[in-house]
Amino acid sequence: MGNQPYLVLRSDDIEPFTHPEEPAYHSQHILGRENTGGHDLLLNRGTVDPHRSLGGTNHPDNDEIYYGISGWSWVDLGGDPNTGAGSLTYRIGAGGTVFVPKGVFHRLHNDSDEPFVLLAIWPEPAPHGANGIHDLRLDTWGTGFRLRPGCQLETVADGGRVVEPAAGWDPLREVAPAEG
Repeated sequence: MGNQPYLVLRSDDIEPFTHPEEPAYHSQHILGRENTGGHDLLLNRGTVDPHRSLGGTNHPDNDEIYYGISGWSWVDLGGDPNTGAGSLTYRIGAGGTVFVPKGVFHRLHNDSDEPFVLLAIWPEPAPHGANGIHDLRLDTWGTGFRLRPGCQLETVADGGRVVEPAAGWDPLREVAPAEG
């Protein structure tokens, strides 16, 4: 077994969390310390509702990477680190990637008719105070990672997978014994 267990899951297996001050953003903490055996990486799937904007922020001690999954959005980058005044606005869609260095203001605006879905990747730990939605999820749930009702974690020798028994979902391929 390696230093950390492997994990196989679907993003839809993860319970979304919505911060009351950002009701247009739904955050699903896919991978982090809670389910990777202590790895520093944080992987989050976020959804910005159609015709909605987020307040914008900067993370003084953390870089962040956005990777577009579906839909599209505008992203303001740079300018004043606290307000975004003077920022430039770019379009990001499926397959688009944005690197946001620590301390850089960033804000998403989805003015389309479809949700904008993205992966947000933090290559280092998110200490308390670095991200409001992550902090509130930890304070509310006691963890960053929560499965949706009906999903459960099944462990195997050196890893695990998330299954949904009522729906008949199990990502493990059962291999038939060889004949002969």
